[in-house]
Amino acid sequence: MEIIRQERTDLVLLDLMMPELDGFGVLEAMRQEEMSCNIPVIVLTRRVLTEEDMVRLNRGAASVLGKGLLSVQETLEHIEAALARQRRLGGWAQQIVRKAMAYIHEHYVEPLSLDYIAAHVGFSEQHLSRCFRKEIGITPVNYLRRYRIRQARALLEAGDRSITEAASEVDFSPACSGLKW
Repeated sequence: MEIIRQERTDLVLLDLMMPELDGFGVLEAMRQEEMSCNIPVIVLTRRVLTEEDMVRLNRGAASVLGKGLLSVQETLEHIEAALARQRRLGGWAQQIVRKAMAYIHEHYVEPLSLDYIAAHVGFSEQHLSRCFRKEIGITPVNYLRRYRIRQARALLEAGDRSITEAASEVDFSPACSGLKW
C-alpha cells in the first residue's frame, strides 16, 4: 500500500497469499482510499477460490487469473485490457463467470461436465461458454482441463504419486472418456 501511495500506479498484479496482509485485505484497502480506488487490479493466484472468495473479488478485481492456467500471451492480453480499462463483461455476467470458476475449483475432482457447471450458475451451456471465453479467453471446459493439469502437477511435484495416480485423483483423462462435453 505504501508503494501505491507514493508512486503513480496504473495497474496492480495481486497475489492473494502474502505474508502480512493477504490480497483480499490489500484489495479492500485499495478500494477504501480515494487515490487507489480506481486502479485496475488483476488477481493472480494458485489458491482454490470458493464462491465466497469470488464474491469478495467481485468488489474490485478487474480479472481473476489462476497462476499456471493461462499462457504468458493470454495473461498479457488481460493486462493490456485492464490498462486500457476495457471491461470484458458487465458486472453481472462477470460475477456468473467467477461463480463458475469457483465451482470448478471446488469440484474439479468430481466428474464434471459443461451442463453441470451451467446448471449451477443458471446459464445455458452456450451462453456460459461465450461469457467465459469473453472474460477469461478460454472455454469452461478448457479451464477445467487446465485446472486439473495444474492440480495433478502439484501432486506429482509432491513426489508421492505416479502420473496415473495423480491423473486419477484429479479426475483427469486426456481423452475425457466418459464425460459429456
